[in-house]
Amino acid sequence: MKVRLKLHWWVSLAGVAILGLAFAGCAGDDADAAGDGGIVVATASGGSPTQPSSNGATEGQTITVLMTDNKFAPSTLEVEAGKKVTFIAKNQGSAIHNMKFLSAKTEGKDFASDALVNPEKESKFTVTFTKKGTVKFQCDFHLPDMVGEILVK
Repeated sequence: MKVRLKLHWWVSLAGVAILGLAFAGCAGDDADAAGDGGIVVATASGGSPTQPSSNGATEGQTITVLMTDNKFAPSTLEVEAGKKVTFIAKNQGSAIHNMKFLSAKTEGKDFASDALVNPEKESKFTVTFTKKGTVKFQCDFHLPDMVGEILVK
């Protein structure tokens, strides 16, 4: 009987631990991650002015987007048209993710991170949006939950 009670106690403890981990993975808020209501405005890295490149686009902006299970943080971004932006899609989840901009209608093609960004890895890619408007983005593996948008001003 004592062995059975000890086993029951360990199974219960393991169940509580698993539930705690599951809830911890779901915790968080996009607005908290961005610090300003969930919108991240692209700024020049290093605090220095951006320099024009030979193709007329402005260089030097970097935005890091965290990919967790299963959302982007932040999920709403704001960039300026004509400025070159380097996006860092950083996977902080336990599943594979990607970040794909659905920009074919406005830019002539979709932009994307690597097709597979493994847990604890990141993918960098550079984009220059030429047209103002809203561009949706998504993780191809976790629709419809893992989506966001970029406001191009």
